[in-house]
Amino acid sequence: MFILKVESVTVVVLAICILLSFYFAFLSFQVVDDALKKQLVTLAAYSIITGIIIFACLTIYLGIKRAFSGVEDQRRSSEEQSDYDEG
Repeated sequence: MFILKVESVTVVVLAICILLSFYFAFLSFQVVDDALKKQLVTLAAYSIITGIIIFACLTIYLGIKRAFSGVEDQRRSSEEQSDYDEG
């Protein structure tokens, strides 16, 4: 079974959102109908906003992960030091 990390999946989704945003913006320049043009621009804006939100969530997730891994490393080293002192 193929298992992906959360970071990899998030980066792929982010890339898709950004590409969709550029695609919808490009299509909006090609369309003549004003109503369809507004819908495509709206879709492009929603896509880029979604990409920014996903990027912010990934940044927060990685920051929390690093903070807690640093605390966990400190806890382990202090436990190892106390075990060494007792033994």
